[in-house]
Amino acid sequence: MNDYVAMLVGCLVTAVVQSSSVVTSALTPLCGLGVLPLEKMLPLTLGANVGTTATALMAAISALTHDAVHIALCHLGFNIWGILIWFPAPAMRRVPLGAARLLGLYAAHFRLVPAIYVVLVFVLCPGILLGVSALFSSSVPCGVAASALLAAAIGAFEFWWTRLGGGFRG
Repeated sequence: MNDYVAMLVGCLVTAVVQSSSVVTSALTPLCGLGVLPLEKMLPLTLGANVGTTATALMAAISALTHDAVHIALCHLGFNIWGILIWFPAPAMRRVPLGAARLLGLYAAHFRLVPAIYVVLVFVLCPGILLGVSALFSSSVPCGVAASALLAAAIGAFEFWWTRLGGGFRG
């Protein structure tokens, strides 16, 4: 199946069931078993991300307020820009596919990796960024200092991970 057709299928199925989580949760085990190649999962997931905006668009149209329609269109635009950034160029596709393979490899060998990933990505990172944002609103120099410290910590981690073999120790 053509990747763009797969994207359209993901979009339509998600618009019908009104949940991208249902679509991706149903397809993920198939991908893990090797029935669905990872290269086909990406366009289906991107299509599901666009399809899930149909729910917000329907709710906004039924409410018929300017703010609701504005936010729904922002949601749609955000997902379309994500597709335009990550999908058309094959080199850009390799980034999320490589990340998915690496995370799957770690999850297969270390059972706590998925739980750590969820806490890190959905709790710790947003909390840190929210804290830095609050520092900016209280004091710009404190916010700049916290941002510089955060950037230094991320750079140090990347250096440890890539140059010192932190992610590849056996």
